[in-house]
Amino acid sequence: MYSIIECLKMVTEQGQNVVACAKELEQLARKTGKERSDLFERYCANQHSFNVYTYMNSIIENLEEVLVFQRKIALFGAVFVDTRIDYEANVNTQDATKAYEDLVVAFLEMKTALQYLEKSQSAK
Repeated sequence: MYSIIECLKMVTEQGQNVVACAKELEQLARKTGKERSDLFERYCANQHSFNVYTYMNSIIENLEEVLVFQRKIALFGAVFVDTRIDYEANVNTQDATKAYEDLVVAFLEMKTALQYLEKSQSAK
């Protein structure tokens, strides 16, 4: 069983992985082909891992900032969903950029909340 401190660190690190992958994907939004589709698959895998880590602790799982970040992850992914089955699918680059920016903001807010939670748990 992981402590809440360990869970907080894993969630934060996996959130960073999601954002890093989203950045790469957003930069490839204009391109078509297998590379973009493969990157979207990696993004989905990072999303899945993030969700699994949040389920390890009910406090983290129900934290408002985590829930908002999960929604932003899903919204960003929705911009690219067609690339999973159609390598040549068009992606609205403005939507991709806006969704990425919203994702980053949500991540930073979540990271701050997780750091606060970590400090409060460490003080116990």
